[in-house]
Amino acid sequence: MRFHIAALLGVASLAFAAPFPNVSTHPLPDGLPTPSPSELEVIEQNSHGTLSNAPPPVGISQGGITNLKLIAFNELFEVAFFDQLIKNITDRALGYRFADEDDYDFVLDGLKVILAQEELHALDANNALAHVGIDPIQPCRYTFPVHDFDTAISLATTFTDVVLGTLQDVVEKFAIGGDFALTRGVSSIIGQEGEQQGWFRIMQGKVPSELPFLTTSDLNFAFTAIQSFVVPGTCPNIDSIPLKTFAHLNVIIPPTADTKNIKFSFDNQKGIDPSTLWLTYINQQNLPIVESLRVISKEDETITAEALFPYDAHQMNGFTIAAVTTAKGPFPNAYSVAKATLAGPGLFVID
Repeated sequence: MRFHIAALLGVASLAFAAPFPNVSTHPLPDGLPTPSPSELEVIEQNSHGTLSNAPPPVGISQGGITNLKLIAFNELFEVAFFDQLIKNITDRALGYRFADEDDYDFVLDGLKVILAQEELHALDANNALAHVGIDPIQPCRYTFPVHDFDTAISLATTFTDVVLGTLQDVVEKFAIGGDFALTRGVSSIIGQEGEQQGWFRIMQGKVPSELPFLTTSDLNFAFTAIQSFVVPGTCPNIDSIPLKTFAHLNVIIPPTADTKNIKFSFDNQKGIDPSTLWLTYINQQNLPIVESLRVISKEDETITAEALFPYDAHQMNGFTIAAVTTAKGPFPNAYSVAKATLAGPGLFVID
């Protein structure tokens, strides 16, 4: 079953003018982040499963705590996103209406299960933090740059790619910190996220599995990306998450399945010589790719530049992370790219 813009009652131009909600409601559904026992029971029923009753380890490393904070921060955002998407479909907002009632029920039922599963992911991470005496991460208010069902699913595909890449970093950091007891649960979440990602892709007419080896990422890239959906000043304890927030990188002309230059812009920061910057790509499980950056214009607050997107030389399909770096490498992994990043991440998917 495939869903395209033609299956919606209304077109994008009309949807832009519609009074649809694009800011999350507050508080989150089902009593999150602290549901009552009865609310938790409903979440579990809706999720087709249960919150794990296996106790977290007695101690968790500092790196492991950072992992859990980032997971909770992301999952709370996802809960807000899917809750708002379900509301838009349920209310039959313009741009979220289906011509076939069977499609309507199929999509809505699937999204309700995904919402409940994301709620359990958030609770699992926050419960592990509370178990070792760390204050749970609190939700923010969020804004979603979507105007209809198609753009919502496209966005969900992109941020799920970010999650699938970031959880690779989480598992590795758990292992490095000796938090072996936490790796199995996170690995199960990777599988669940992959299942829902395949569903999102099918709804866009794409093959369900994106790549043989999914693109990796770094916690700091995910932390920065999530904040692009946050209403500033609405996160009660975001300062407790010890991760970097990079300057914004705007991909003006996203790449296609072709080798050519892409155009982008980023903040002009004091003391930075643009001639010493590079554009670095992270794609699949390959070594990061570094390309020379050519400045097109430099204004008081913004630098506009271009760089080659070497699609053919590296078969750069699927999800790619781009970052403006202050070094040209060579970079051995995503972590080393993040350490040298000035602006990013720029996110795009090629299929």
